[in-house]
Amino acid sequence: MKTTTTSWLTFAAMSLLPIFSQAIDNTSPLQFPPLPPLEGPYVAPDTAKYNYAEVLHKSYLFYHAQKSGVLPYQRLAWRSDSCKVCVGDFGEDLSRAWYEAANTMKWGLPLGWTMTQLAFNIMVFEESMNSVDELAEGLELLRWGADYIMNAHYNDTHIVGQLGTSAIGPISKVIEIDVDFNYWGPPEEYEQWVPTGLPHKAHYITPENPGSEIVGEYGAALAAISTVWRKHDPAYADRLVDHSRRLFQFATEHQGSYVTSRKNAFQWATFWYPSSHYEDEIAWNAAWLYAATKEEHYLEEAKKYYLMGSEYWYEYSWDEKGGGLHTLLYILTKEGMFYKNAMQYFKQFLPNQEQQVKYTPRGLAYIEHWGSVGYSGNVAFLMMAFAKHMGYVTDEAKSMAQFAIQQINYALGDYGYSWVVGFGDNYPTKPYHKSSYNSYIHYPMRGEFQDKVEQDFSESKTNQTFILYGAVEGGPNIDDSWHDDRSNYEFSEVTQDYNAAWTGAIAGLIDWYGHDKFEPYSDCGLDLGWSHPNASSPPAWPEDDCYHTCNKGCPRGSMQSSYSWKILMEDVNVLPEKMDVLYPGQGVQKAAAMEGKSVEELKIL
Repeated sequence: MKTTTTSWLTFAAMSLLPIFSQAIDNTSPLQFPPLPPLEGPYVAPDTAKYNYAEVLHKSYLFYHAQKSGVLPYQRLAWRSDSCKVCVGDFGEDLSRAWYEAANTMKWGLPLGWTMTQLAFNIMVFEESMNSVDELAEGLELLRWGADYIMNAHYNDTHIVGQLGTSAIGPISKVIEIDVDFNYWGPPEEYEQWVPTGLPHKAHYITPENPGSEIVGEYGAALAAISTVWRKHDPAYADRLVDHSRRLFQFATEHQGSYVTSRKNAFQWATFWYPSSHYEDEIAWNAAWLYAATKEEHYLEEAKKYYLMGSEYWYEYSWDEKGGGLHTLLYILTKEGMFYKNAMQYFKQFLPNQEQQVKYTPRGLAYIEHWGSVGYSGNVAFLMMAFAKHMGYVTDEAKSMAQFAIQQINYALGDYGYSWVVGFGDNYPTKPYHKSSYNSYIHYPMRGEFQDKVEQDFSESKTNQTFILYGAVEGGPNIDDSWHDDRSNYEFSEVTQDYNAAWTGAIAGLIDWYGHDKFEPYSDCGLDLGWSHPNASSPPAWPEDDCYHTCNKGCPRGSMQSSYSWKILMEDVNVLPEKMDVLYPGQGVQKAAAMEGKSVEELKIL
């Protein structure tokens, strides 16, 4: 969550955090990595230092912790059906996709970018993902997200730009009423316990209330997803492209930013996720439409809006698309303008006379205080993508790969501390994440006032109830120090966007070191919560599933190791039978959840 450019109030809140945390907490000391800084320049190891296949597997697993909607199967014992009243004003189903961070919000711009980036990962590193049997998982997750955006695009005048209400009232942080932000229980029980009783309300982008950056990002996401889904389901890809075309038309014909909205929901969205400008999202949408269709007029539109921005931008994130545009447009066209601007962009981070980005003593490129590990991972992905399309052979490509390896390995534990939950021997134990602390199967304070639940969540120094595998935490201070507790959430926050490009950077390192150097990873041995006394029965994965089980012998690199992928691609007529394997006696209900339909609608199909 980006708050560094929001307002003086945010800076004031940030400045008070250390004072507040000291007042309530004398058991969470400032920590430093166990190992000292490296002496001399960093040199990337010739062989992989970490099991990047494991990291990739767990990074995708994190998105199951964030999943919203009626689940066709449970990957985690502590997450189940949620967003039970997520219906738009026109009856549209808005239950799918993922929650933003610890909350149950779906802000359009970061959610849309997360989907675009997850598709970008596959576009560039499809082969390396497939080599370790993670491609099917990535595609399955993308479909869950794309279905939400297509439903949010109800018609060409009303597009859901946000689902949920973080707070209501003036943007003062003094007299407002927190809604979602004052709910501290599991998503599965949101409607029962949320303060004010407000369900997840849909907030719309319209011609009178424009939000070109949100609509453009939605269009980019659907076009990007179509490029990686086309070989598997051409008809589905066509639907995605149709929506993307219409979203692009809306974004260009009704230009404007949600930061100028007079609607209270978008004013709060601006407080938490302020957009710098929208021209880059329009260029982004056009570039991805060109990637999906190869229609020249989309390339011309991409260039037109691309040139409205700076020659290069500082960051790459849900807000700024400059670095992504340089990289994507170079991959698509190989034109010199994009190469030049990409090199200029990358020089900000690489050791040279034009370097602007500061590094921590142990080597993290410190782009933003909030989400420092995630932001460095974003750039690491871009550099690996660019280096791949340079053949990994030039000095520039090798320098970019070295940067990416340094950033990723820093976060995986080069100095004795991993910033990825559930990876390594010393990782975060108290991520700022509500449902892995207060789960629907373990909610000791169920029924208490939410202020009391919040006090326990924030001030308790107990470890998280369940392991939030794969989540990338925010990151350290500029001196590599941090607090491992939930009250200091600028360090411990996790979000869907932190993991997005990070996932692609990990796939890039598998590509760099060689696909044959890594074995597929699975859920075997992971503590997913099924031993909890309140857990339901886990899915009965069959013998030919090697992704969710300890089973062996599945053909590698052929998308045959995941039973959930197989059933996703099944004809609807046999889907109940296939789902009945996982949940005996519940095949019809679970098939309906897979299709996003009611049982009655499924029977008609």
